[in-house]
Amino acid sequence: MKMQLVVLGGGVVAAGSIALFGAGIATSQPNASAINVVGEPYMKALQILKSQGVKAYFGGSFGSALPQAQCLVDSQKVTSQGRMLLMLDCSQAALEQEQQTQSAGGGAPGAPHVGSNGVTTVTPTPVVPVPGAPGAGTPAG
Repeated sequence: MKMQLVVLGGGVVAAGSIALFGAGIATSQPNASAINVVGEPYMKALQILKSQGVKAYFGGSFGSALPQAQCLVDSQKVTSQGRMLLMLDCSQAALEQEQQTQSAGGGAPGAPHVGSNGVTTVTPTPVVPVPGAPGAGTPAG
């Protein structure tokens, strides 16, 4: 009877170890199905998925009112390889929805937003010394 308990106990410990080891591997893999990027612009959706370790691919689009980078994700599908296929909405309705989103964020409808083309321009502003200010070329007194 004692021999059976020892063997049974050893089997339970081994099975529990395997379950814990397997769970550790599963949690280290990104869960693509848990990430929802529907309604996001395509470029932003790609950035979100990349930051989560999920590879995303263009799965097709409909409409032609928006450039691909600004098209809204209409649907998403996780493939058997764990990749995310994104179907894009580039229609006039998507353009209007994006303009409403921009105007709600403080921008005028149709106005470009900073960084929309992926380029941010910085214009240097010269500093004019103030007479009498410390560090303006005259000793502070």
